Amino acid sequence: MKKRLIAVIVAIALILVSLGVFLVVRHVRNNRPPELESLRPRVIALIDASHEINEIFWGEGLATYPRVYREYYTRVPFYLQKNGEGYTFSAEKTDNKLYYYTFTDAEVGEILAYQYCLKIADGEYVDVEKGDALTITDKTKYRYALVSSAADANAIFSANGKYYIPLPDYVEKEAEFYYSSADPEYYDYVRDDVAYLTVSAIKTKAEEVYAKDFLSSVYESMFTGIKVSESQNGTLYARYMDHTDSEGKGYLMKSNMWKPVPVSRIYLYDTMRMSEKRKSNATDVFIDIESYVPGKESEKQTITLSFTLQNGSWYLNSATY
Repeated sequence: MKKRLIAVIVAIALILVSLGVFLVVRHVRNNRPPELESLRPRVIALIDASHEINEIFWGEGLATYPRVYREYYTRVPFYLQKNGEGYTFSAEKTDNKLYYYTFTDAEVGEILAYQYCLKIADGEYVDVEKGDALTITDKTKYRYALVSSAADANAIFSANGKYYIPLPDYVEKEAEFYYSSADPEYYDYVRDDVAYLTVSAIKTKAEEVYAKDFLSSVYESMFTGIKVSESQNGTLYARYMDHTDSEGKGYLMKSNMWKPVPVSRIYLYDTMRMSEKRKSNATDVFIDIESYVPGKESEKQTITLSFTLQNGSWYLNSATY
C-alpha cells in the first residue's frame, strides 16, 4: 500500500514538473520580441516623426509673435487760416483745427504725420492742401512728411530750421500683433499660422509618435507646470497653455521663461540592431542605433531607444533627441 502511494505521488510530481516546463516554454515563446526586420519600417517612421514633436516640446517651440506694444503718439493741434480759396498755417487759434504727431522711423528718420481733411459744414469736407472735396472717411487719415534740417525746395512747410518734405508713398508700419498690459507677463501668443493652435492639437500629434505612459510625465511640465518650492523662482511654468482673452477669443500661448535645448539628431538606420544590454520582449523593445548631432558627424554615439506595444501598435517610449 505504501509503495502504491509513493508511486502515485511520484507520478503527480512528474506531471506537475512537465506542466511547469510546458508553461515556462510557452511563456518564453509568447514573450519573444518581434524580429527586427518586421519593426524596421515602424521604427524609422516614428523616429522621423518625432523630430517635429521634439522641437515643439524641448526645442525652440512653436513660433510666437514678438512682444510689441502699440505706442500712442500724442496728438498736437494746429490751426489753419482761410486764405482765398485755400488754407495757410496760423500761429493763432482759429476754428479750423487739425492734429499732427511725430515719431521716428528707424529706416527713414523723424516723421511728421498730419491731418489734411477739414470739416467746413455738415457733411462737407475739404482737402486743405489740394482743395479737393473729401468725405467723412478721410477725417481721421494722415499724410506724412520727413523732418529734415537740410533745406529742400519740395518742403511743404519750414519753421525753426526744420523742413517738412512730403512722403506721398509712406505707409506707417504696423506690427502683426500687439500685446496689451492685460496679457500674461510670462507667456507670448503663438502665431496663428502655425500647425497647432491648442493644447489638444499638440497632444494629438504627440500621441501619434510617443507612448502615453511616456507622455504622461511630459504633459505635466508642458501643460500643467511644476512647483518645485515656495520661493519666487520655485515654479516651472507650463510651456504651453490655452488662453481666452477679454473678448472671448481663444489663443495658444507659450512660456517665455523656458530655455530651449538642442534637439537635432541624425540617426543612421543601417546600424539599427537589437540592444544587448537591455533585453527586449513581446511588448517592450530596445534598439541600438548610431547617431550624431548635425555638424559633429565624426562624434557618433550609440543611442538606445525604447519602444512599447500600445493598442496593437508600436510607439516610442523614450525621447529621440
